[in-house]
Amino acid sequence: MKVPNSPREFSQVLASFTNYERLPTFRYDTESFDLRRMEALAASLGNPHDRYPAVHIAGTKGKGCTCLILEALLKAEGLKVGTYTSPHIEHLRERIRVDGKSISEESFMRTVNSILPLIEPADGESGSPTFFELLTAMAMLCFARSNVDIAIFEVGLGGRLDATNILSARWSAITSLGLEHTQLLGNTLTAIAREKAGIVRPQTPLITGELPEEAHKEIERIVTEKGTPWTVADPGSVKLNRDGLLEMDGIQGAFQAPAIRGPGIRADLAISIALYRTVLKNLDKQLDTIQLQSALDSLRLPARIEVFPGPPTCCLDTAHTPESIKSLRQTLEEIDFPQPRALILSLSTDKRREEILAEAGGIADEIIFTRADETRSVDPQELRDTLGSGRIIEDPREALEFSRQKGWNPVITGSFYLAGALRPCMRNESE
Repeated sequence: MKVPNSPREFSQVLASFTNYERLPTFRYDTESFDLRRMEALAASLGNPHDRYPAVHIAGTKGKGCTCLILEALLKAEGLKVGTYTSPHIEHLRERIRVDGKSISEESFMRTVNSILPLIEPADGESGSPTFFELLTAMAMLCFARSNVDIAIFEVGLGGRLDATNILSARWSAITSLGLEHTQLLGNTLTAIAREKAGIVRPQTPLITGELPEEAHKEIERIVTEKGTPWTVADPGSVKLNRDGLLEMDGIQGAFQAPAIRGPGIRADLAISIALYRTVLKNLDKQLDTIQLQSALDSLRLPARIEVFPGPPTCCLDTAHTPESIKSLRQTLEEIDFPQPRALILSLSTDKRREEILAEAGGIADEIIFTRADETRSVDPQELRDTLGSGRIIEDPREALEFSRQKGWNPVITGSFYLAGALRPCMRNESE
């Protein structure tokens, strides 16, 4: 494929690849998600993913947080860390990080231009790579060129057929399991657990969070069959003490962790700590509490219960399952997020809207429904009709400004698209 010569040409080239993130419906099968296509693309690049040890992280929710927490922990050890996550919030380069920072525009362009001559744009044929496969290959190549000591890869969808699953990871994790993407992954916890556990390998340590009983049984069956060492990270192993500090089972001391807010992210931290210990053991290192505190001090979790001081105070989150909305509601009470509040909400079409709205009602007295994305977002009128109350302001920025003018403290959640639309203005105002 021809290498683009301008930003406009570059955008046109990227848009030519099939992007399942932008499609409201698609098939989930071995033709649409053919790992042989990803394997061939990686092979044409010299299999860069084989040049460093990798951690592979799947899960219904919490996997992005876990990636970023683990990145901070390993970076504090003096390791050069590559991190691949999705989706992005503000810009595409966020998905590929080296040493805790998004790769530069120059590095992004140089990497993609190394790959484009080897492939053809998607044209509906199974031999053409997808947008996500292209980005995954870019991350693998970029990490090899950067000589990272270790890489962390977040699964995009499911696990079994995900482009990241060509990895021969040294460590793996499944953060949580719930009923999401049921039209693709299956409508039972057993079926979804089976898809997520597609990343499980024999003799490769697996860390999971606390799982529903049905999912737990399926994971137990699979790890027993494959001979996989399995550890369940107890979410209760990370506790918030009376002074607002974190205490962790088996680790002396109490720790400040300004980015770790609420039970959901504490559960992600528990998984991250378990992974961290496993990696340290492999490196013949001991956990150092000074380095642990340094990691927690430097940790930033954009759009994960991210608070921007006011007035009015704003909370930005990406909760999009009933479970994560419930965790958000609990966290707002825990951190004593100020009243009065307005919930600004947009949901993608594939979300469990009735259950989400049932949980969301307890977050704020005022609810504003908006549309974060023309293609993927539910019509705000449909959300209002489902709940039976609330305001409709189609434009997210207008919704935020209206909330501020009313003196309400905005809680913004429901999708990465909404976070991406509003975080730049909140970030700029707080700098």
